[in-house]
Amino acid sequence: MKHFTLKKHLAALLLLLCGTVAMAHDFEVDGIYYNITDADARTVEVTYEGDNEYSAKYDGSVTIPESVVYGGATYSVTTIGEWAFNGCRGLTSITIPNSITTIETGAFWCCDGLTSITIPSSVTTIGYEALCYCTGLTSITIPNSVTTIEQRAFRDCTGLTSITIGNSVTTIGDEAFYNCTGLTSVTIPNSVTTIGYGVFRACTGLTSVTIPSSVTEIGYEAFFGCSSLTSITIPNSVTTINDTAFHGCTGLTSIVVESGNTIYDSREGCNAIIETATNTLVT
Repeated sequence: MKHFTLKKHLAALLLLLCGTVAMAHDFEVDGIYYNITDADARTVEVTYEGDNEYSAKYDGSVTIPESVVYGGATYSVTTIGEWAFNGCRGLTSITIPNSITTIETGAFWCCDGLTSITIPSSVTTIGYEALCYCTGLTSITIPNSVTTIEQRAFRDCTGLTSITIGNSVTTIGDEAFYNCTGLTSVTIPNSVTTIGYGVFRACTGLTSVTIPSSVTEIGYEAFFGCSSLTSITIPNSVTTINDTAFHGCTGLTSIVVESGNTIYDSREGCNAIIETATNTLVT
């Protein structure tokens, strides 16, 4: 009898533990799930329902509030958490409040039904793969408040035809716009110093790129496979073009290097570019 009772207690404890693990969110209000990020400061992040990031079930139009009340306390909503809307293919629109400062890793990964998103001027960071595979997006404006676009943030957003990058962005992470085949032109703001690895790789529709005089380095494979690019002007602030930066740019016939750039007058680092894209170098 004691043995049977002990087994019952163990079974009950196991069920309790399993239930705790499955409860990934701290609470839910009006169909949106939250985790408390700082109990003292009373801040929360938007998250997914269930036991893992593949269980997010948001559909249609979602409006995130600036604050939410739970247990008699008011919490400020400051973050869209990791994988919060991951794979929510039925999500069509999202309203993000001015209280949000960070859109974290994979927040809208593969939300291919999402056709528009407005990023408020409170946001400073767009995380790793935050909007990766959002193929329904056609345009996006990154506000001046954003300083960091992390790796693969907009990778494979093939429907994206227009993007405005705010003038406070200092870092565009590796492969940030990889395979955004619908993009035709990009103006990189004067705040950016490095165009990282594969940032615009496979952007086959890209015909025009403006590189500002703040840029000092063009990374490996930065414009790899941009077959529609016909010419590009490199300011004399650029001291390094890494290998295969323009590899496969079969339409590129002219690289214009601003006068006074001794690095390019000496053709240092340019041989691979000329060889792979069969370009003429104008100095």
